[in-house]
Formats: sequence, structure tokens, C-alpha cells
Amino acid sequence: MEEVRSENETVIGRRKFKDPLTDTWFIWGIVSGIAGLAAIVIFIIYGDRIISGGPGCMFNRVTGLYCPGCGGTRAFYYAVHLHFFKSILCHPIVMYALAAYFVFMINTLLVKFTRRFGFEGYPVTSTIIIGVVVILGQWVIRNILILFWGITFL
Repeated sequence: MEEVRSENETVIGRRKFKDPLTDTWFIWGIVSGIAGLAAIVIFIIYGDRIISGGPGCMFNRVTGLYCPGCGGTRAFYYAVHLHFFKSILCHPIVMYALAAYFVFMINTLLVKFTRRFGFEGYPVTSTIIIGVVVILGQWVIRNILILFWGITFL
């Protein structure tokens, strides 16, 4: 009996992923994980110097408003030092990205190496879109708070 497969499904091991880019995202995830571990080591050793010095955000200096990435470095610093609430206040995308990364990587490993566990239709595109919405949403909200009430988080 021949297996029938649609064009938009790739086979990994014995199970199929519905998104044909899942293999690519998984390899990208492994590379990103290695780079992330290096960044964690750097932030453990030099994190205090990284967040206390440096030129800061050029967009913020020129306009007085936050850019979409403002607070990301501090958020990563706090996440590395296990201050998760401070990390979310500085920039929520860091904790969102960490959670999305671990869920995706664990799910993909489960699908690749088990017969029952894991979700073949993991919504990679939706996860990325939600991340973009988080970045843009926090950017708009923070700048509204600065403009109308003078409230800053960073």
C-alpha cells in the first residue's frame, strides 16, 4: 500500500508536519539556541556593563519616544538573571520568544521521536505574527503613556 501525501506536508521520521517549513525552523532553532547560550554566558559575565553603559537608543535620544526594540537588552538581562516580571516590564517579547522557542523545540522533538506525542500542526506562522503584534503593541502603548501621561517604564 502506497502512502498518499499532500504537497504541503513533509515527512520527518514516521510522522508528518503540516507546515513544510518546520524542518527549516527546527534547524534555525538549534542554531539560535546555540547563539542564545553564548549570549546568556556573555550576559552573566558582562551583563551589568552592557546595560549600564553604551550609547543607548538613537531613536529615543532624538525623539524622546521609545522605538519598537527599546528595553529588549534590559529584558534579556533580567530574564538571564531570572527576574521574569522585570523582563516583561522592560520588553514582553523576550519572555514571549523564550516561551515560544521552548514550546516549539520540545513539540518538534516529540513529533520527530515519538509516535503519539506532539502536535504535527504547530502554528509557526501564527506564533511569529503574535510576536510581531506584541512588539508593535508594546511600542504603541508605551509611547501613548509617555505622550499623554509622562509615564515611562525604562
